[in-house]
Amino acid sequence: MKIFTHILFTAFLFFCSCNNTSEEGIEKSISDFVQSSLPETWTYEPIAYSVTDSAMSKVEDTKQYQELVEAQAQLDSAFIHDETIGYYEEMKELKSKFTPHYIGKKIIHAYLCSTDFGDSLFINTYIIGADGEITKSDVTSVYVSSPDSVRMESTKKHLKQFIDKAVKW
Repeated sequence: MKIFTHILFTAFLFFCSCNNTSEEGIEKSISDFVQSSLPETWTYEPIAYSVTDSAMSKVEDTKQYQELVEAQAQLDSAFIHDETIGYYEEMKELKSKFTPHYIGKKIIHAYLCSTDFGDSLFINTYIIGADGEITKSDVTSVYVSSPDSVRMESTKKHLKQFIDKAVKW
């Protein structure tokens, strides 16, 4: 029984150590990534991180799908309706046959930047690969006027709740 418990404990430690990217490590990587990509005159203030969730591949990210979208867009701009239908059908078929696979962890990060043009709120989605590296990020930003500190704390709390729900969506 003692040997069994020891083996079970060792297996548990092994599986826990395989998860090499903790949430704190992910948050630090993202913070470092953001700070290193900002111009020197901008300041960075992290507001919130969502919980992490599994990131799955999407058909829209495949090279084949992107080529179809590009070809279809060129035909749309030339008003060639009959040929664009063929591309829509190919895209539809590609979507129906696509099987998503795990590509890493997904997390949303919201932060404020004081820029040369005023304050901006950024809400970015990051995909962190199995090696802990950021493999993809999508950026959204909006200009905000600087709120007072009481309103900012309330905003941070609501934003954290919002992005936790958004990452699961």
